[in-house]
Amino acid sequence: MKKFFMAAAIMGIVTSGMAQKDSWYIGGNVGFSSKKDKVEAGSTTVDGTKTTSWTFSPEIGTFLTNNWQVGVGLNIGGAKTDPNSTGSTVSTTTRYGGTLYTRYFFGTGAFRPFLGANATVLPGKIKNTIGNTSTELQSFNFGINGNAGFAYALAKRVTAVGSLGVLGFEHTSNKAKGSDVKTKTNSFGLDANSLGNRFTIGVYYTL
Repeated sequence: MKKFFMAAAIMGIVTSGMAQKDSWYIGGNVGFSSKKDKVEAGSTTVDGTKTTSWTFSPEIGTFLTNNWQVGVGLNIGGAKTDPNSTGSTVSTTTRYGGTLYTRYFFGTGAFRPFLGANATVLPGKIKNTIGNTSTELQSFNFGINGNAGFAYALAKRVTAVGSLGVLGFEHTSNKAKGSDVKTKTNSFGLDANSLGNRFTIGVYYTL
């Protein structure tokens, strides 16, 4: 089996007063990824599962002190998984919700590490299609994680911020439309992926 992977992400440009008390910032990010499998059997090659996903997350926040940052973001995203075989289930997921986060920065130089925490709520729906028949699930995702990262001043008014999720909890529930049956999953652990990618990076612009 061969796997081909393509991913593209546009970094959010955030209007911000980095490390300045009472300053505000706005911005966000958008991302897209696509993954496609190819299966080889002798001289025959057929397409396998194709998965695509996208995200859009505008945000706004402020610095309560020169070191303490708080913000809120809107999370909108979706994904589609197509096995590309007769009789298989094509799954389409759409989610929307919000994230609250806080970060505490250390130091005053160009490079500033931080510790942070995020809480995210993501209701949504999952649509499974086999041939001409479709079923719909109502989904709900709640996650909390602790993270660490850094801010690095690239220029006087431009700062890159990277964040790595290290400890998290995630609760997920799915319920079929028109049914009382609900499936629940809870996960907790180090390097948990409860709020998206384990590592994210963005660019901040200081007014």
